[in-house]
Amino acid sequence: MVSIMKMYKTSEKMKYEPEQVWFPLSEDILSWDDDLHELMLNDEIRMVAYEKAIKEAVKPGMTVVDVGTGTGILALWALEAGASQVYGIDVNAARIPQAVRRISDAGFSGRFIPINDLSYKVELPERVDVCISEILGNLADNEDMIPILADARKRFLKDEGLMLPRKVMTYLTPVSSVQAHEQVKKRECRGINGSYNLDDLLARLNTKNPFNLYYDCILPESTYVGEPQAVAAFNFDGKDQAEYRVNVNYTVVRAGMLTGFKGDFLAELSDSVVLDISGGDITGRTTSDCWKHCYLPIEKPIEVQKGDVIELEFSRFYPKEKSTFRQCYAWEGRVSREGSLVQEFGQYMGSVVSSLTTKIKEEEKTPLFGK
Repeated sequence: MVSIMKMYKTSEKMKYEPEQVWFPLSEDILSWDDDLHELMLNDEIRMVAYEKAIKEAVKPGMTVVDVGTGTGILALWALEAGASQVYGIDVNAARIPQAVRRISDAGFSGRFIPINDLSYKVELPERVDVCISEILGNLADNEDMIPILADARKRFLKDEGLMLPRKVMTYLTPVSSVQAHEQVKKRECRGINGSYNLDDLLARLNTKNPFNLYYDCILPESTYVGEPQAVAAFNFDGKDQAEYRVNVNYTVVRAGMLTGFKGDFLAELSDSVVLDISGGDITGRTTSDCWKHCYLPIEKPIEVQKGDVIELEFSRFYPKEKSTFRQCYAWEGRVSREGSLVQEFGQYMGSVVSSLTTKIKEEEKTPLFGK
């Protein structure tokens, strides 16, 4: 049995520093390669939490579906826990042989059924006891997990079946990181290899402005100018919304230059296992190597003082053009001081402004943050 206490190490080429901007991996899912999966397989926070949770949730004789099986590591842990059958679904044909080889080498090949297709198109021969998945981005839902897992719950899971994870919360925090902001301004963006190119990604997303995109970036507590706030909660009960708009207010607790927002998530994987990617101590190994944090930059930094109020509207929506995994975000708002406007900001992914935001503006006939 694989030990939960295994030591994980990040290779030299994949080491990172605080406030260092990296390519947003969740925006390029279908290009994930061996280097990316190596990074994921050596992410200590990810691996330890998921192994413990799966071996806690899966009981001998249970049937399991692994949505987004990838290299098969989650499926392997379910089989080690005693699953009688695991269906491993993945849209990426290049990953299936790796999963099959991993599970065959462990002696479980007869109990693993690989399926190379979109989960929406898959029909399983039976309902399963547990649905496991790790299609989480660093904003939680930036790998389009909500419709994918809602469909999986409806069609794959028994009525009394378990979803793993069972609950996820997304948090946003206003930050001051001049270093990260300058990198975005200069289009300096590290990747795990040369295949992950920012200019190519911006072109594919029909986005000319690099500030209309989020990035992977460790943003420690020293960058905070306000306290983290939950902006979305997902219960995987079939009622979660894939498109939404939420308004939150922050009181500035430390003066600085507001350069954007940090995004991260906290996931309840099982009864006793919580996965928290908010940590910012790289040396102390409290950070996630593959997720890092999400950096949502604003183009024009705003000087903020203690006591200022930051009003944020955060939206998730789909673009007009059709795409399997494509989603967009908008982060817009204003900073006020003693009731007076200091400055507004607004960044929008995609070629169109949020359909939700546009509808509301049209109904109200006034700007969302009008003076």
